[in-house]
Amino acid sequence: YNEYKSYLSEVKIMAYNEEEEGFPCSFSIYLAEGDSLAKQGEFLKAIKSYTIALEIQPDDKNCLVARSKCHLKLGDAEAALADAEHSLKDNHEFVKGLLQKAEALYAMGNFEFALVHFHRGNKLRHDFNEFKLGIQKAREAIDNSIGCPSTVKLSSKGDLSYFYKYLDETAGKKSKTTQRKKVLARTPFSFAQTAESKKTKTVAGDKSVKQVNSTMIGSTLKDF
Repeated sequence: YNEYKSYLSEVKIMAYNEEEEGFPCSFSIYLAEGDSLAKQGEFLKAIKSYTIALEIQPDDKNCLVARSKCHLKLGDAEAALADAEHSLKDNHEFVKGLLQKAEALYAMGNFEFALVHFHRGNKLRHDFNEFKLGIQKAREAIDNSIGCPSTVKLSSKGDLSYFYKYLDETAGKKSKTTQRKKVLARTPFSFAQTAESKKTKTVAGDKSVKQVNSTMIGSTLKDF
């Protein structure tokens, strides 16, 4: 991978020197050479040709996408994403750039963002099967990364002091509430107690009425 990076820096230096010397080849020749090398699987050499072509026309969208594909073939997803985003700088609906950006995001493991860009491209061009396949594989990757809850096994490794502290505080609050409930607990209601209380009230009431009547009769007899 380090050799690949050093090779890219050499390619940029060569492109700059050739531009300064007024190299006679045109942009289309370097682009065609890059396309031919990419088809043969010579991705490093293709990147060299594309880089020289982009020194002549830095904002050519098709050349940026072609170099992005080569970067992706060599496992450099970040460089592939940079070229794809550059191709979308002036036109966010450039279909090839959207597809390449989605592929680069997928290769980086950003499956959710990749799915968003696959959907955007699919809305623009329903006839592109690449977008449909991208939507399918991005969804599958998201499902696989989340996993099934029944197969997930939790472990109790690591620092759990905060968790245990929370459990102790929760248990203390529950014990306090149960003690309050016990203090404020009422005796269970029964119809027998209600009947007995009514009887005592009526007996007490009868006694008080009799006492009042006896005192009134006694006072009237004294007057006579």
